[in-house]
Amino acid sequence: MGKVSQKRGRLKKIGIQAIPLILITVLFAFSTLQAIDLKIQDKAYQKLGIIRPDIYVIGIDEETLSALGPFQSWSRENFANIINVLTEDPDTAPAVIGIDVGFYGNKTAQEDDKLAQAAKKAGNVVVTSYASFGKKIVETEKGFYVDTVAKTYEQPYDDLKAVTTNGHSNVEPDIDGVIRHCIFQIDFNGEKKDSFAYAVYKAYTGGETKPPVNSSGQWYLDYAGEPMDYFGSQGEGSSFIKVLTGEYPKEMFAGSIVLIGPYSTGMMDSYRTPVSENSQMNGVEIQANAIQALLDNDYKKEAGKAENLCLLLLMLAIAYVLTEKLDFRISGICLIALTAGYVYGCTRLYEHGYVFSIIYAAAGIWLIYLFRFFYNFVAERLERKKMMDIFSRYLSPQVVKNIAVKGEKSLVLGGEKKDIAVLFVDIRGFTSISERLKPEEVVVFLNNYLSLTASSIFKNDGTVDKFIGDATMAVFNAPFDLDDYVYKAVKTGLDMVEGAKKLEKELTIEEGMKVSFGVGINCGDAIVGNVGTDFRMDYTAIGDTVNTASRIEGQAKGGEVLISEAVYKRLEGRIDAQYLGKRQLKGKQDGFDVYKVNGLQ
Repeated sequence: MGKVSQKRGRLKKIGIQAIPLILITVLFAFSTLQAIDLKIQDKAYQKLGIIRPDIYVIGIDEETLSALGPFQSWSRENFANIINVLTEDPDTAPAVIGIDVGFYGNKTAQEDDKLAQAAKKAGNVVVTSYASFGKKIVETEKGFYVDTVAKTYEQPYDDLKAVTTNGHSNVEPDIDGVIRHCIFQIDFNGEKKDSFAYAVYKAYTGGETKPPVNSSGQWYLDYAGEPMDYFGSQGEGSSFIKVLTGEYPKEMFAGSIVLIGPYSTGMMDSYRTPVSENSQMNGVEIQANAIQALLDNDYKKEAGKAENLCLLLLMLAIAYVLTEKLDFRISGICLIALTAGYVYGCTRLYEHGYVFSIIYAAAGIWLIYLFRFFYNFVAERLERKKMMDIFSRYLSPQVVKNIAVKGEKSLVLGGEKKDIAVLFVDIRGFTSISERLKPEEVVVFLNNYLSLTASSIFKNDGTVDKFIGDATMAVFNAPFDLDDYVYKAVKTGLDMVEGAKKLEKELTIEEGMKVSFGVGINCGDAIVGNVGTDFRMDYTAIGDTVNTASRIEGQAKGGEVLISEAVYKRLEGRIDAQYLGKRQLKGKQDGFDVYKVNGLQ
């Protein structure tokens, strides 16, 4: 049974300590901490890079809008004019012109024709298209499910579409509203529609590439630049109006990719990104970052649930072993190193093209640590309480409390001189009573008696020093200081005498057997502390004060509480006591003044 109990205890401990592992795994399974995880990934992974010298952004900024008027009132001739300016000289013309503006539907024939003719003459213009999404019920062999699909797909008006390449400009923020992914292609009516960035890439390189995409067809974007990084060079901004008027040298764009797009807050085309926490990034700059990633072949593959879970469980297992095997402080240091090592390892994996979750493993490591700390704290408290409960069966509550407060210090051999009150109580005629009762009846009788004496002592804040057969010794004012301890010692004696009357009625004993106590009390200096050996000690009081109390108790008849003159003098005026004269006490050469207590005032 002992082994079974121990095994059950171990299994219970393992089950309880598995709670943080289960909790963090559930949080991971349901992506509960995804928003926090993404923020931490931004800090750990997105470090920016070197901006390619062959990508420029011409921004439709506030200066441009001041010169040409609100964007809503613009004629498409403005775009035709800037295309013509950029391509006027073949030697300084950009390799590709990407316009991140939607030209959907026709306006006037004149402006539509001018833009189409300018784009046709340039031969290298890429414009945007745009998809709108909705829900669609899809039927499979296993049943139905709801999918997100492109419902509509807007493209440039026909004349412009015929002479340009287009790609969708859709972006999809993550759960926290931050743009970290690019939609590679959109499936519309069974046809794959390239993204604007990919269309520019193909126009520039003439080749094809495919970044690793997730289940939603998105690829993770590693930003190279932050806001304004692609906007001109040498500290000057390549503003639309400056390029149009020749103020900004068009020669800067020779053989490069030139992107034209909104650069004004009022045009509502700016987004939160991992590298622009305090400011938003314009949509055309996000396209520039995406194009650079495609050109640099800088792709990051996001680890799936299975890979992340395996790494998570590995870290949790290591953390569990460390906290189980090592001291709390040492394991804490090791877990700091483990967390730092994990984050560093994730950043190294990121450099090699893999994106792993960070928060779940890091949180799991410290959840295990904190849970283990509180588990051990509670377990220690429960064990301590259990031990104190066990000690309290053998020691007085005051001694047990002293052990709990002082710990091992209270278990050191030695003592101190202290003024105390000492009480001895004994059953009168116990030998004859025990001879007339059965052994089991003697035990019941004695246990009831000891329970009475102990409860009387505890009720008056005394300390049970020891049980000596059918006698009980108690001290007052040790181990803790006690107010009016001499009075309380006498009160305890009277309570015992009174309790004996009640006990006699409750016990089933033979006719003629009487239950009565003799009590003796003395006060004065004594040595109190731990007496014995390193492996067996007893908290007690020793000295003449103790011996005298024992001798006075020997003089007491059944139902009497006898006290020394020292006790009487301390309680004079508060005690009703009868002087019994001098008594010859064992071990005392001279007679000793003894008083019988009748009551307290």
